[in-house]
Amino acid sequence: MQRKHRFHPRRRGDIYLVMDRLARFGGKKWLLVLLLLGLLLLLVAVFAPRPVDSRPKPPLGLMTTLPLLWSEGGIEADLSKDAAPHPAFTRLSDHYNITPVDDLKAWAPKSKQLLLLAQPRTFAPDELVWIDNWVRQGGHVLILADPALQWGSLYPLGDKRRPLFTSMLSPLFAYWGVELALPLADEAPVSMRKIGVFNIRTVTAGEWLPKAPGAEGSCAILAKGLLADCRIGKGRAVLMADADFLDTAFWEGRGMRILTGKDEFANMALLQALLTVLQDDKGLHGDFVEK
Repeated sequence: MQRKHRFHPRRRGDIYLVMDRLARFGGKKWLLVLLLLGLLLLLVAVFAPRPVDSRPKPPLGLMTTLPLLWSEGGIEADLSKDAAPHPAFTRLSDHYNITPVDDLKAWAPKSKQLLLLAQPRTFAPDELVWIDNWVRQGGHVLILADPALQWGSLYPLGDKRRPLFTSMLSPLFAYWGVELALPLADEAPVSMRKIGVFNIRTVTAGEWLPKAPGAEGSCAILAKGLLADCRIGKGRAVLMADADFLDTAFWEGRGMRILTGKDEFANMALLQALLTVLQDDKGLHGDFVEK
């Protein structure tokens, strides 16, 4: 009687063993199952709720004439059912515990609290002195000063309810050693700027120019004049010669947001990076900005 020999596959490693088993039990079906399982795991990883950061947000004082927290429609518009802060304010609120500031001398800043002045109102001389003293004692402030604000408004030029057209902080800037200017170039007023790794879009941005020696501060002018980093006493002031870049018209985008869910330009990422640099007291150098 002829003896039948059973087939025993050679041991060629785990991967070959798996392939042999798949071949016996319908490899194509198992491959499809594995692919579907991998796709399911990928979708779970992408859309699963992310853990909530329970750490307290750092405090941030905000003074501005821009309609970031309150709209221009008055109390009725702000109290309406669908009322919401400006998207730029919402982004900031994700990272900071924001305190609106109107009266600087009545403001009680917490330890290591940042101050953001975004095209603020006109200051009285004693308020300018207060800001200078606060910075010299260790305060950190980011100032967005626009020489020719193009932000749309319901109110005509000169109306007090309208955002301030041009920055009125020139005496403070001169005391710190810089001057805010509006370049008279032939280029288009709406421009794209590359600041280190950030591609931003804005309109009629200004430029920082150095004042004569003898000023009471030390300011480094960066990003082709768009930024100035000033060491004032024990504190620090980072100055940006633009405020229009906060307007959603220049950074949200439409088609890009529908396709990717991301901003078209990195305006808000730049603002966050500047605040982080101030908070950590790091320099504006390397991949961040160029002279």
